[in-house]
Parts: sequence; C-alpha cells; structure tokens
Amino acid sequence: MTENVSTPCTRRMFLLGTATTFAGALLAACGSKSANVSVDDVPVGSAVIVDGFIIAQPQKGQYVAYSAVCPHQHNMISKVEGDRVKCTKHGSEFSIVDGSVLNSPARDPLTPAKVAQEGDSLTATP
Repeated sequence: MTENVSTPCTRRMFLLGTATTFAGALLAACGSKSANVSVDDVPVGSAVIVDGFIIAQPQKGQYVAYSAVCPHQHNMISKVEGDRVKCTKHGSEFSIVDGSVLNSPARDPLTPAKVAQEGDSLTATP
C-alpha cells in the first residue's frame, strides 16, 4: 500500500509556480505572433495596422513593419494619418519611414518588426 504524503504549499513555492506558468504562457503567445496582409492593402506612402503590427509602404515596393505597441506607456497605436501613425491615448506620433518619434510624449522610436513578402502577401513577425 502506498501512502499519499503531500508537501504544504509555501508562499515561495506558490509565487515560483505562478511566475513560471505566466512566463511560459507569455513566451508561447509572443513566439507565434504574426500578421498577414495583401500588398494591395498597404497604400504607398502610408500604412495599415493588423494584428498588433504596423505594416507600411513608405515608397512603392518598399515595405517596413513595426510593433503597434506605443513605446511611451505600451498602449496600442490605433490610427494611421498619411505617413504617420498615432497613439490616441496620449498623442504620440511616429514616422512610417523609420519609426522615429514625430510628436511626444513618447521618447523612444517604434520597435521594428520583420516583414517578408511572398508573392502578393506580406507577413510581419517580431
């Protein structure tokens, strides 16, 4: 006969288990994130925001991508105005050409992402 012996859950063990579970879930979510869009949907001299990415075409046939998370306070950038994107939470604006800050309060540029073109499809990844 086997005896069932349990170890009490200490605060330290609970916090360690919680942190490990959260970190694993976060890595799994971040590792598989991507956005797909047709080249026809990305206007020349402007951008689109898709699935957490800004995909832009500053010049005809040149595609760049950035994370749509505003570096100021990590709100989502939600507005495209011509050749700039805007975080409507605090008014920061960024260039689609290089991700640089055009209007504060943000101090840091957008986080670049990778963009790959296959035929008429663009895929952005972190």
